[in-house]
Amino acid sequence: MKVLIYNADGLTIPVEIEPGLPFRFRCDEEECGKAVVIEGVVRHADEEEFTKILEETVEENPDFARIREIAARNLIFEGKVNGREVILPVESFDDFAKRFLDGVLVLKS
Repeated sequence: MKVLIYNADGLTIPVEIEPGLPFRFRCDEEECGKAVVIEGVVRHADEEEFTKILEETVEENPDFARIREIAARNLIFEGKVNGREVILPVESFDDFAKRFLDGVLVLKS
């Protein structure tokens, strides 16, 4: 599953994961603007837990206020980003796309 991890050292990082399984991801300085190492697990959460994590994230970094628009509030990341213990909001690519494509009619030829 492809997901977006929000506020991973101030960045939104796209990662391929299996929910509930530990992973390690490294993004080099050339690709991300700075070296980022993510180690942990993306797991399912209830909406209340997700919302709490989301609000803590926005409080820490107001640049992420737009993620309050996330409708599918069911995934969080627990682990380390560059050695720092974190819990961060996560959104699947599918849910991200649905947020922006609702109401858009796609015609195929």
